[in-house]
Amino acid sequence: MTHNIFRDGKVHVLSEECATCIFKPHERPVVGARVAELVRGTIAKDGSTVVCHSTLFVDEGEQGNAVCRGWFDRLGQKDNLMMLAEHMNIVEFQKPPEKEE
Repeated sequence: MTHNIFRDGKVHVLSEECATCIFKPHERPVVGARVAELVRGTIAKDGSTVVCHSTLFVDEGEQGNAVCRGWFDRLGQKDNLMMLAEHMNIVEFQKPPEKEE
C-alpha cells in the first residue's frame, strides 16, 4: 500500500489526534502491545512514520493520508526526517477526517 503523506511539496500531519488514535489508551482500536510493536518497527526503519489509520482508506477526492498526530507529538522529535521537514517549514497540518456515526 502506498501512502501520500508527502504531496504538494508538504508533509501532511493531522492537526489533532483522531477520535480513535492508537496513542489514546481508552480509545484505540487495537491492544497496547500491538501499538508498542508498531512503534518499535517504525523506529527501527529509517524514514518511517506512522500514518493515521483514519486516513488510510480515503477516497482520492478527499484530503489524503497524514502522519498520526499521536506519533508526531510523542516521537516526531526523534524522527530525523520529521525534524528536517519542520526545519524546512514543509509540515502542513490537516484536520482529522470526520468520525463516522
